[in-house]
Amino acid sequence: MGLRAAVRSRLTVGTRGVISIASGTVGGQLLLLAAAPVLARMYGPTDFGVFTVISTLVATLGTIAAFRFEMAVPLPAQERGAHGLVALGLCAALLTALVGTALVALLGDAVVAAFDEPALRTWLWLVPWAAAAMGSLLVLNQMAVRGRRYAAIGRRNLLQSVTMLLIQLGAGAGGVRSGGLALGLAGGQVAGALMLLPQARLGSAEAKAARRPRELWRTALRYRRFPLVLTPSGLLNVLGLQLPVLLVAYWYGSTTAGWLGLTQRVLAAPAALLGVAVAQVYLGELARAARGSAERARLIFLGASRKLALIALPGAVVVVVAAPALFSALFSAQWANSGWYAQALAISTAAHFVSSPLSQTLIVFGRQGLQLIWDVSRVVLVTGAVAVSVSTGASALTAIWAFGLAAALAYAVLWFMSLRTVTVASRAARRMRREVAAPAGSVGRAAAETTA
Repeated sequence: MGLRAAVRSRLTVGTRGVISIASGTVGGQLLLLAAAPVLARMYGPTDFGVFTVISTLVATLGTIAAFRFEMAVPLPAQERGAHGLVALGLCAALLTALVGTALVALLGDAVVAAFDEPALRTWLWLVPWAAAAMGSLLVLNQMAVRGRRYAAIGRRNLLQSVTMLLIQLGAGAGGVRSGGLALGLAGGQVAGALMLLPQARLGSAEAKAARRPRELWRTALRYRRFPLVLTPSGLLNVLGLQLPVLLVAYWYGSTTAGWLGLTQRVLAAPAALLGVAVAQVYLGELARAARGSAERARLIFLGASRKLALIALPGAVVVVVAAPALFSALFSAQWANSGWYAQALAISTAAHFVSSPLSQTLIVFGRQGLQLIWDVSRVVLVTGAVAVSVSTGASALTAIWAFGLAAALAYAVLWFMSLRTVTVASRAARRMRREVAAPAGSVGRAAAETTA
């Protein structure tokens, strides 16, 4: 099979994977979008402000809860290695929950005082365990990606969304206002993890062998760069997105944070319809290309870029043009500011939608150091943009515009870094193939000359 035929075959598998994941994701995300106006009337901006702080902390801690072992799950050639990484990731998530609970006991009052929001006192205890559930979900999801169980991932996405929505609606109807949204978030993470748990085959002979202490230690040593390098890198990565939100909540109050929280919820739902699906399939296909012939990697990267851009660009235009009017009409006048915030974040949301899934290229090709440099730069850039706005006495809307434009610039740089990485890898693979083929050709020519 020729190179282009092989790539077309891989892309066909990737397309089917996107459809399988998206088929389950679309239903759940459409339900969340449809229910958003109802939730906006059940919960006020201050309630959303509490949820924004809680969900931001969960996302920050949950991203690194498994010590980034989940990122390595698709890479081992043998299943035993993958099962060892799953075990390490799940143990790390449990450790995160326990340490996080101790930190809430020690620092919870200080956090409540910093945000001047008494309702946080109760719901901060939910953060470490919701984060642990999120970390476990990431680990199990990567095992499903490795096995190309894309339909299972789609069903998981649907169940997670439905569970979260039912809990949030039930809590709102029952009068649990300040923490009802956070309860739904935690419940959705737990439901998603439980959905994928049976298919991870943790009771198989290979999984049991991988969990032997000596084998686990060998696996941890082999993939030590993931917790040692990618955990701080992952923390910096998520802080680049979440820290400005916390700063807005700290400096401008919980009501402003609530407006921003609803904006992010609405903008994130369409992005999750296909962006997550493309990202998960892209990682699986790129990892296979890296293990086999890296020549396919650049074509896979460019194909995924086109798919993502065709979704992101029209969506950004719609948000810029129509968001202020749509938010007031759909969510009531008290949410009008969320429409202006959506307009300010439209460009960065589109840039994030395209570049963030493709940034996995850096990890697959061992450029963790480059990823770390970018993560540090983005945190400095976006946090600095918000801090400068605050220091000059700018309004919350101006600060959010500064945050959005700074983030868009950072994501553009990330895309070019990923393109450069995959291009270099593809060229190196082609050069190696030519060098391997050249001696054989030389031997053939020499034999022909001797015969003559």
